[in-house]
Amino acid sequence: MFTEFTRVDSATRAIAERSQGRPGNGRLRYTEAERPIIAQIWGTRPEEFLQAASAIEELGFDGIDLNMGCPVKKIRKAGACSALIGNPVLAAEIIAACREGSRLPLSVKTRIGLARPQTEEWCGFLLQQRPDALTVHPRTADQMSEGAADWNEVHRVVSLRESDSTTVILGNGDITDSAHGRHLVAESGADGFMVGRGIFADPLLFVEPQPVTDLGIHSARTEQRLAFLVEHISEFTSFWGNGRNYEVLKKFFRNYVLGDEQLLDQLYSTSSATEALNALAEAGVPTGVTRATPPPTDA
Repeated sequence: MFTEFTRVDSATRAIAERSQGRPGNGRLRYTEAERPIIAQIWGTRPEEFLQAASAIEELGFDGIDLNMGCPVKKIRKAGACSALIGNPVLAAEIIAACREGSRLPLSVKTRIGLARPQTEEWCGFLLQQRPDALTVHPRTADQMSEGAADWNEVHRVVSLRESDSTTVILGNGDITDSAHGRHLVAESGADGFMVGRGIFADPLLFVEPQPVTDLGIHSARTEQRLAFLVEHISEFTSFWGNGRNYEVLKKFFRNYVLGDEQLLDQLYSTSSATEALNALAEAGVPTGVTRATPPPTDA
């Protein structure tokens, strides 16, 4: 599991907040059930990465992931994430700083170029830095999420890896289910795959078996999906309390409720987690959460 990406200084602030008895940055809180858990960070100043790496190790994470692929314009304009594709010297300094600050495994997630594919130059350069893992999203930064992810470029990255390299290569992009991911891995020669947006399209992506309907959506039992929705709502409330706007949760409802527009409309009209659980209960959905989840680590 990877955290949401967060600014490089978040880890050092989390340490300070923990010393004051405060819960710390929500993006760097986790439960033991999520292990192995990797902290994903972004920024531009190597000295901050050195400090962050040390703090991330102190917070109990199992690894560090450097985001060098996010294509969001305001972040790219600041010289971070995918902008580092055009600044390999700084990228290498950031990797070296993390290694100096921590003994944790270090991975990089990136794209294949800025305006055009630069797979051999950029990904080849990253492989020379010998990260423990390299996750490749085979689109350029300019593409954002447009067009198809070209897994031929993932294969190209695999071919660039030297025979004595221990870097694990993961592919990412346009994976619709775990069987599809395994197929792409077999074709590309990658060591595995990472799922990002795909889990929002289908929260049961890793549930086996995975029969597919004529709509291309997993036909896992409706009760199972709704049970996961109950758990999601309950976890949201338990984790955030009143610290996050309930409206954020609503964008996930459609991922769980398929083919029942009436129930979906009722859920969208709610203004609290309690109202949502009541709406599900009225629809005959059991709302008792049976899985015991450990409390978030105090980070």
